[in-house]
Amino acid sequence: MKLYDKKKEKVLNKNSSAAKKKLKSSDVQLKNTNLRARKKREVIKQSADEASEFAESIINTVREPLIALDQDLRVVKVSRSFYDFFKVKPEETVGQLIYDLGNKQWDIPKLRELLETILPQKASFDNYEVEHDFTTIGRRIMLLNARQIQRVLGKERIILLAIEDITERKEIEAGLEKTRKELIVIKKSADEASEFAESVINTVREPLLSLDQDLRVVTVSRSFYDFFKVKPEETVGQLIYDLGNKQWDIPKLRELLEDILPKKTTFDDYEVEHDFATIGRRIMLLNARQIQRGLGKERIILLAIEDITERRKIENGLERTRKELEVANKELESFSYSVSHDLRAPLRHISGYVELLTRHFQSELSEKGVHYLDSIADSAHQMGILIDNLLQFSRTGRAEMQRSQLEMNGIVQEVVESVSKDNPDRTIEWVVRKLPSVYGDDATLRLVWMNLLSNAVKFTRTREKALIEIGAKVETKEVIFFVRDNGVGFDMKYAQKLFGVFQRLHSTEEFEGTGIGLANVHRIVMRHGGRTWAEAELNKGATFYFTIPHN
Repeated sequence: MKLYDKKKEKVLNKNSSAAKKKLKSSDVQLKNTNLRARKKREVIKQSADEASEFAESIINTVREPLIALDQDLRVVKVSRSFYDFFKVKPEETVGQLIYDLGNKQWDIPKLRELLETILPQKASFDNYEVEHDFTTIGRRIMLLNARQIQRVLGKERIILLAIEDITERKEIEAGLEKTRKELIVIKKSADEASEFAESVINTVREPLLSLDQDLRVVTVSRSFYDFFKVKPEETVGQLIYDLGNKQWDIPKLRELLEDILPKKTTFDDYEVEHDFATIGRRIMLLNARQIQRGLGKERIILLAIEDITERRKIENGLERTRKELEVANKELESFSYSVSHDLRAPLRHISGYVELLTRHFQSELSEKGVHYLDSIADSAHQMGILIDNLLQFSRTGRAEMQRSQLEMNGIVQEVVESVSKDNPDRTIEWVVRKLPSVYGDDATLRLVWMNLLSNAVKFTRTREKALIEIGAKVETKEVIFFVRDNGVGFDMKYAQKLFGVFQRLHSTEEFEGTGIGLANVHRIVMRHGGRTWAEAELNKGATFYFTIPHN
């Protein structure tokens, strides 16, 4: 029994020793496992720290504003660019409800829609456009990229929100779209302008053609083909000098295209005379335009051709007629002067004998005889006025004018006094405005005023009170003088005839006169380089105008 107990004890001791050894081995293994786990945790923690630091660096490095929110939509983390862009401070941002940021500036309906409606159903969402007017930075258009991150170990979800400001890009896109639309409009306008130009070219009667920079024909008007008797296949693409079997190789045309136009982009009324085999000798006026096109395109020369052959013949004929009329007019003036001068002497004799008969034999004459003598005296007087006017008319066309600076107010005042003295029985109200001085001939301009003022007095005879106004208006190139009355006036259909020689609208029984006065006015004013005209209304008065150019 004891032997058994001893053996059992020995076995127990042996097992206990083995168990101890085994336990000791297990402790060692456990310690090693714990050490490895601790080291692994340290490595993981270091990796996590490094990842967190790396993420932090990314967040604060990217230029795009970033913000992280917890599941209650409160700000957890914000990138430096967010602070910079939206002009906010960390102490006013982290821990705040996103809608409360910037004094509730972020309470944006579309942002609420993204965070509260879209993201709970979809873990990520890109390019969500939000437009909002911020107090600090103004109206901005933003693209939001949102990521909902479910963290491990029961941690709450995180929402990462990336914000891209596309305001300027949108403006550029809008500008590009506007430009694109404008280009479409411009192209349409250009097409319409081209079509319109083509229509104009083919509609105008004046021959037109355009040349490239090598002087080859690009486009030709229909009238060019018709006038110069050429065909399209012989014209377009050809050197202009080669047209019509080299008929267009004209020295003066070469001078215009090769010497003048390179120095001057436009040239008008360039005269070219040439003998064409098909249409004979022609005189042409050329208008040329050198058009520099945009976008690197070659220049274009537009050439308009006006045939003035017939016009030149008419002008030459008119010039010959003018010279012939000038000679005839001088002869007529000489004749008028001679006749008027020669008639004075016999007229003086007639007037003298009538006066003698009236003075010495009136008592011996019957009443009818006295009446005849009075009629002869009146006729002689009228004839004398006519002769004086004819002499005056011939002198104003022949006499040399002595021009000087004239004070018109002084001249008019003297004429007014003279006319008033000749009409002592008339009630006349003279209204003389301030008149400018002019450069002209004193003697002849006095005659102009005398004729116009005498006319005004004559044709206001039927009025109880004559009102005559004299004034002037200074224009850029001339002074316009006028004489206005309240007389009988005239029908405007006769206005063009008034200044002709011997033109009368009234009989001598109504208003005496020879019909030479206004013709004399016209001649004098024309010699000064001016114009004459009249305006009136029947029985409401008339206004006569004349102009004197500035020096």
